[in-house]
Amino acid sequence: MKNPAIGRGTVIALLILALAVGGLVPLGAARAQAPSATIVFAALQAIRENHYEEQDPIKLLGAAVDGLRRALTRAGVTPNLPDLTATTESRARAEFQNRFELAIQQGQSRVTADQLQYAASQGMAGFIDDSHTGFISPERRAEDIRRQRNEASYSGIGISMLTRDGRFFIQHVFSGTPAQRAGIRNWDRILSIDGTTTQGMTSEDVSGRIRGPQGQTVTLVVQRPGQANPISIPITREAIVIPTVEYQLLDNRIGYIRFSQFAQQAGPRIRQALEDLQQQGMRALVLDLRGNSGGLLNELNRIAEYFLPAGTNIYTMETRREGKRTFVSRTNPIVDRALPMTVLIDDGSSSAAELLAAALQENRRATLIGRPTAGAVLVSVVFPLPQGAAMSVSIARLITGAGNVLEGNGIKPDVAVDLATEDIERGVDTQLARALQATNQRLAGR
Repeated sequence: MKNPAIGRGTVIALLILALAVGGLVPLGAARAQAPSATIVFAALQAIRENHYEEQDPIKLLGAAVDGLRRALTRAGVTPNLPDLTATTESRARAEFQNRFELAIQQGQSRVTADQLQYAASQGMAGFIDDSHTGFISPERRAEDIRRQRNEASYSGIGISMLTRDGRFFIQHVFSGTPAQRAGIRNWDRILSIDGTTTQGMTSEDVSGRIRGPQGQTVTLVVQRPGQANPISIPITREAIVIPTVEYQLLDNRIGYIRFSQFAQQAGPRIRQALEDLQQQGMRALVLDLRGNSGGLLNELNRIAEYFLPAGTNIYTMETRREGKRTFVSRTNPIVDRALPMTVLIDDGSSSAAELLAAALQENRRATLIGRPTAGAVLVSVVFPLPQGAAMSVSIARLITGAGNVLEGNGIKPDVAVDLATEDIERGVDTQLARALQATNQRLAGR
């Protein structure tokens, strides 16, 4: 869950950055020309000042050294970086600076100073080991900002993927994208990209090959359910704006809303979808939160109020300095409580999506169908670092309105339904099919 109070976080982070650049690292005259690990020290300060649990800076810097070692190893260099021996933070900073300089020397031209700093910052975040504390590269940070603003976030074709047993399926084709216009369909299996087989690739490999410069063509060979022969489809890449909300009225006047992220203005977009569907005579609703990675808390607050009565406890936030604060719905819902509602969830549903699903489940407003959620439910603020990088820091715990801790646990659906590989290859979305079946049964019994 990102940037619930971005203004405050940015101000704090800029102060932190000023302190780090201003010389918190005790360097001697002999090191005056040596590169300084400013990104790492800014990241350290952001974590120390803002994480919801107090963190030991010496242990964090020790983890940063481990990150340096991993970066050297990945570059094919055998690292020779001694452990930190310091017992004070100031000494640990000086020792880390020394290890950083050694890593630069040992890495030579195989790994850059920036790459080493990124790896060290990742090492600190990994040491904390929670779902929302993490280092963000400049490229990913720029993409995240564009996506939250509902701007074009990358150049590609406009799909989301699902990986099963080393196979890569197109789970969703976003509306208005090059993939849709080229004829790509949900559940097409990607066999090759520009003549290179996807066998043995990771999902990052596949995604990276599909993305590329705007205006250039990428050719996918896909296996379509129900067809014997693979299909070759050339697609011209474009700047992609991922729709936050997509909706339609299905058979038997069942409304279907696919909700991908709690980005800016997600609340008004959900409201518009609900109002449009109601005007079309919607008799029931399926809200699809599969793959929804969360987003902004203020958008969660708005959307929960569309379904839950005033006075409902939605969640409680607990910070290190301010204690607990419970968020309660303030307005009456815009959807009749008698309207049957089903929510689809999976292991890609996280953060704000989990809190919304939990609030609907705990208040018996909706039936949850699918797979257990990610269990990644904390509040984080993104603090800018030098050179366009950033550090996401978990600043608060979150528990559901009923007092359940979702971080590390997730939500169990009321009805567990797998999306098995054999069903995907047949082009059958078993989770959605089960949701529609259950909804139709409820409508038939009314």
